[in-house]
Amino acid sequence: MIIFFIFICRGVAFCSLSPLVLSGNYYENGFSLGSILKQSTAVQTQFKELQKIYSFQQNIDEVKEVLNAYCPALLEELQGIMDGSGFPEAEILRLLAGYDMPQLAELGCTSLITSDFYVRNYDFSPKVYDGLFIKNGIIYGNAQFLVGRLDGMNRNGLVVGLHFVNNEFYKKGFVCSTIVRIVLEMCKDVEEAVQLLKKLPHAACYNYSLLDQKGNFAVVESSPEQVHILTRPNELACVNKFQTEKMESFNRKWVGSSDDRLAALEKNSSLQTLDEFHEWFSKTDSPLFYTDYDQFFGTLYTVSYVPNEMKILLTAAGSGERRSFDMKID
Repeated sequence: MIIFFIFICRGVAFCSLSPLVLSGNYYENGFSLGSILKQSTAVQTQFKELQKIYSFQQNIDEVKEVLNAYCPALLEELQGIMDGSGFPEAEILRLLAGYDMPQLAELGCTSLITSDFYVRNYDFSPKVYDGLFIKNGIIYGNAQFLVGRLDGMNRNGLVVGLHFVNNEFYKKGFVCSTIVRIVLEMCKDVEEAVQLLKKLPHAACYNYSLLDQKGNFAVVESSPEQVHILTRPNELACVNKFQTEKMESFNRKWVGSSDDRLAALEKNSSLQTLDEFHEWFSKTDSPLFYTDYDQFFGTLYTVSYVPNEMKILLTAAGSGERRSFDMKID
C-alpha cells in the first residue's frame, strides 16, 4: 500500500509518499485496513465528517445480500475491517460497502485512453479522500472508502476509472468507487467489464473508462436508467459529461469545464508518448490541473496504467515526484 499524506500550500494539494506492504486473503487484507482505521485519526476524522454531512440509514441485510450477489469477496474484506477496527458492523457496512449511500459531492476526472496506455487526473477535495494506493495480488489502485477504488488495474491487465457526470437521477444502487472495485474483481477484459456494467445497479450517472491488455478501450456511459457504450478508433478522452447523443439528456446543464478539458486534449496533438502525457497531466499549470480544493475540484493525483507492461506511474498532486510500480503476479 502507498499512503498519501496530504497538506495544502497556496491552494495546491501536495502529497508525500510512504510505502506500506499489504498481503493476504480478503479477510486478512481487511483486518490490516481495519487496524489502520483503528489507529488513524485522519481516517476516523474523514468518517466523522461524512457522518456529519450525510445520513446513513441503509438496511444492513440488504447491503449484505446485494454484495453477496455481485462480489462476495468484498464481504470477507469488510468482515476483516470490522474485526481489525473494532467498529460496529452497521457502521462499517453503511460507510464502506458502497450500496444505497446518500448522494456524495460532485467530483472531476480527466482521462485519455489509447490502445497502449491510460492516463488520468483525479479531482476532488482532500477532506474526502483516503490517500491510499493499495497493492495486492489482484488489483493495484487508488482507494476510496478503503474498499472502493477510484481507478485501478487488475492482474489480467484490465484498467477501470470513474468520472462523475450527474447526481440528478440518483437511485438506490452501488456508488461509483464500489462499482470500479467490483468490475476489477470480476472481469478480465473490456468486453466482460461492459457486460457487467450493464447489469450492476447504478446509483448515479457516471462514466467508466476502460482499457485492457489486448488494446481494447471504451467508455461506459451509465445512468440508473440505462447504459451506453462510447468507442473511438485511435484514442478516447473521457471527462465529466456523456458524449453520445443518446445519453446527453442526463448531463448537467453546465459542462463548461468538461468541454474545456476535451478541447485541451484535442489541441495537444504534439504529445505522443505516455511520459509526455503523464507529465502534461501532472503539471500545475496544465489546463487539466485544477486547484479549487474548497469546491471539491482540485487535482489530487495523476496516474497512468500500461497493461502491456503491467506498469503504473503515479504522481501526487504538485509533488513533481513520479513513482513507478511493476505489477507482479504470483
